Amino acid sequence: MKSRILLVVALYISIIPHAASESVHWGYGDSEGPENWGKLAVDFDMCARGQNQSPIDLEAGIDADLPELEFEYENIGILQEVNTGHAIQENVSPNNYLHVKGVKFELKQFHFHSPSEHTVGGEYYPMEVHLVHQNSEGEYAVVGLLFQTGEPNELMNQLPSFKAARGVDPHSNPIDYNDLILERENYFQYNGSLTTPPCTEGVFWIVLKQPIIASSDQIQHYRDLLGFDNNRPVQPHNARVILE
Repeated sequence: MKSRILLVVALYISIIPHAASESVHWGYGDSEGPENWGKLAVDFDMCARGQNQSPIDLEAGIDADLPELEFEYENIGILQEVNTGHAIQENVSPNNYLHVKGVKFELKQFHFHSPSEHTVGGEYYPMEVHLVHQNSEGEYAVVGLLFQTGEPNELMNQLPSFKAARGVDPHSNPIDYNDLILERENYFQYNGSLTTPPCTEGVFWIVLKQPIIASSDQIQHYRDLLGFDNNRPVQPHNARVILE
């Protein structure tokens, strides 16, 4: 179980808070952290009263005939890295897509959480990354990977802040996002929510069983850039099932 890394796809809902939520300060500390998100704004009410919240502990799946996922990341390009105050975010070039059940979602950005938000068998991982996609109707698909420590990850070393730390132009050379998405045949699926305010429910999660390895120094680099833990604790399963 410890060698398993998960790829997470959340479908049909935005992970990005709407304008009303942006005026409310939230975070991961005591008074503004996950336990109090539901009290900070009316828009965040679902964070407290929702019954299908994410993240969750991923285990005990039910066998199912799950559809194939298709990644069409062909227009690799230069990344623009920003600290949003909640995560380190990499903005990407247009025209890279994820296809699910005949629906086409465009990759917009990816960002990091450390420690991980999802767990497997009750175990947290040192880092998780979410790749955010949007379709033509404004619906969102979010792909995530859980990281384990091991050998250095070459793709990570090509990200802007890693280049800058080596004295290299952070905007030199395009990044091939396909190196993050290697295997996609085997995965878990469950219904959940956004993992940040407003914690909207109706999110369709798909969890691929694909390991990705990064060094402890690389993982620590992103923790140092943000300066604090930015993961929401796991939420109750309630009546939900996990398919695989």
